[in-house]
Amino acid sequence: MTAKERVVWTLGFLALVGSIVAAISLARMFGVHGAPESPLVGREAPALALPPVEGEPVELASLRGHVVLLDFWASWCGPCRMSIPALNEVHARYGDRIQMYGVNVDHGLDAAGVVRAHRSFGATFPSLRDVRGEAQTAFEVQSIPTLVLIDRAGVIRYVGRGVPDPDDVGDAIDDLL
Repeated sequence: MTAKERVVWTLGFLALVGSIVAAISLARMFGVHGAPESPLVGREAPALALPPVEGEPVELASLRGHVVLLDFWASWCGPCRMSIPALNEVHARYGDRIQMYGVNVDHGLDAAGVVRAHRSFGATFPSLRDVRGEAQTAFEVQSIPTLVLIDRAGVIRYVGRGVPDPDDVGDAIDDLL
């Protein structure tokens, strides 16, 4: 093999590796179905109180007896915005059979800013504020959007990262209803 052929093979190999890395990164950013199950699944959901954008704080422990879907999001997050149509579909499909909340993780955004951002995204479900990052830490949210589905007993049953597929989320909810 000549030096020129080695260079061509090396560049080809590097291009292949780069393509694989890019594909994995994009898959993580935009969601992958069949991703490894989160270590949170099967654990009891943390007992936190999160302030809504208006009204009284929502205590997760007080939602026992209900199926709860939490959507961790931020105002600057493009994939979070892209996930809203799917989440609105889930919200319309299940209505009051589940408790569904956005959980805003913008630490510097006040309540009015959260309302504006959530409305600009077109969300049809209420949002809470994770002002100090307690929920983000407790639910081990490493990327957004992240969905967390909690069963009636307060146990985490599903964690999804990236833009969700409403049918996948619906299947997970159906298993709990």
